[in-house]
Amino acid sequence: MFHEATQSDEGLYERLFPVPNDITIARSQQPKDISILAEEIGLISNEVSLYGNKKAKISLSVKDRLKDRQDGKYVVVAGITPTPLGEGKTTTLIGLVQALCAHKSRNTIACLRQPSQGPTFGIKGGAAG
Repeated sequence: MFHEATQSDEGLYERLFPVPNDITIARSQQPKDISILAEEIGLISNEVSLYGNKKAKISLSVKDRLKDRQDGKYVVVAGITPTPLGEGKTTTLIGLVQALCAHKSRNTIACLRQPSQGPTFGIKGGAAG
């Protein structure tokens, strides 16, 4: 039985005990609608091809429209040996994104091109290893 996470007066959340497993955490989240996200990051509707409400392709015309803006920073997380607890590239990437957003007030987007989901389902996936 999990204790409910509750928000304190400081805006922090209480820890859950025992800590839920990954799949429980993933299933408890409601993904943001991709059209809302596209609007938040300044994309125009004709630059976004929606595939349902959680996935989209972005037109290369965005590059032309934003050509006069300064380029952002691109960080690649690759070649990490996972810890015994399975903390590797994905954990590092998400940690970097959270830190840049929370402590540096930076707009940050993570791209998990081929996350390792095999272990989540009890099998070695195509990207696991």
